[in-house]
Amino acid sequence: MVRDSFIVGAALFSMLFGAGNVVFPPYIGLTAGPEWFLGFICYYMADVGLALLAIYAMLASSCIDNEEGIMHRLGRTAAMLMMCAIILCIGPLLAIPRTGATAFAISFAPLGYSSKGVSAAKILYSIVFFGISTLLAFRESNMVDVIARYLSPIKIGGFLLIVAAAFVMPIGPVSDVVRDDNVAWHSILSGYQTLDVMAALVFGLIIVNALKAKGYESGRQKALSVGIASLVAGALLFVIYCGLCYLGATGSTYYPVETEKGALVTHLVGRLFGSASTILLAIIVTVACMATSVALIGTTGTFISRFSKGRLSYKSIVVGTGLFSMVVSNFGLDNIIAFAAPILTFLYPGTLAVIILSLFDRHIDNDNIFRFATAGALLASGVTVLEEWGLPLDITRHLPFDSSGLSWVVPACVFGIIGYFVRRPKKSSTH
Repeated sequence: MVRDSFIVGAALFSMLFGAGNVVFPPYIGLTAGPEWFLGFICYYMADVGLALLAIYAMLASSCIDNEEGIMHRLGRTAAMLMMCAIILCIGPLLAIPRTGATAFAISFAPLGYSSKGVSAAKILYSIVFFGISTLLAFRESNMVDVIARYLSPIKIGGFLLIVAAAFVMPIGPVSDVVRDDNVAWHSILSGYQTLDVMAALVFGLIIVNALKAKGYESGRQKALSVGIASLVAGALLFVIYCGLCYLGATGSTYYPVETEKGALVTHLVGRLFGSASTILLAIIVTVACMATSVALIGTTGTFISRFSKGRLSYKSIVVGTGLFSMVVSNFGLDNIIAFAAPILTFLYPGTLAVIILSLFDRHIDNDNIFRFATAGALLASGVTVLEEWGLPLDITRHLPFDSSGLSWVVPACVFGIIGYFVRRPKKSSTH
């Protein structure tokens, strides 16, 4: 069991460590300067901490191998809507195109190709990148093994090499100037933008299916195996995130905050390894982003096929997702990140509310607590997005914890308490 769990843990690491995970930590270190470790901890907790919490919540509520996951307490329709929104975010609208855009930005920037705008080189790269990703995801039953056996070793070895070099031979002194007016919150927001919390809600099902194929059928076996795999992935991410944040901090005296995130990684690794870094980084980042792309394309295919009750086949969805993502990736990395921000600001609070409540699933016998709390969180986050778009509502600044980006917490609690008094018994579980 331990060996299989470590293999699946390596695959889970490769699934979670994708486009955003490559570009955000060095930029956090660059802007945080002497506070790089604070930025790293906040980023890690908002990304990996919450992702592992989501997996634990699914284990606690015994729904990790249910396609509705922890959303099942919201009711069939609401759960379907939330899961579909999550799938679209971690799928063809945001996360999958970002893997190709990041890989191009980092791999081709040293060769003089700009990641901004559409170019023949970018189009050709996206065709090759998403063509291979689609082929690797084409057989649902082999997806996790393909990632674990062929992509994970290159990905893990390559980034551990970069991290070791960053600590052994830093490229420069860490600046004593903090160039971020709120290191903690912006690092948390970057952790949100990796989409790993949302991805964890659906990767759990993929992992359990892989473990079932290896003969683990009982609830205890699945829970223990998933737990070990999650710890393996979390430990690897801790080491690599810390190293990448420190790498960015050691470049804080060389690069302005306006440096494009993908190009920054290229510059930093170039200072570490010299001319050899161009090919090294291109291979490592392409494999890293492709592993995540394969996992997300396959996950999208699995869920949409199940939600459509087989009317849409897994393979047809995989091909369609690959083609759509190829097109979107050509809009550029920074544009995709900017487009993602308001969508994530809206969806994350509702998702987090469900995750937190699911930790106490066995002790909550009223589904309306889940439903009302989630509605309150989404209402508050929706108002936040509208205000950021310029609508003069002037509401969220009066809510507690707004300065920390947690203005949704009190509305979620208040609505959850109201839901407690609107009695609705917990439905008998079939998962």
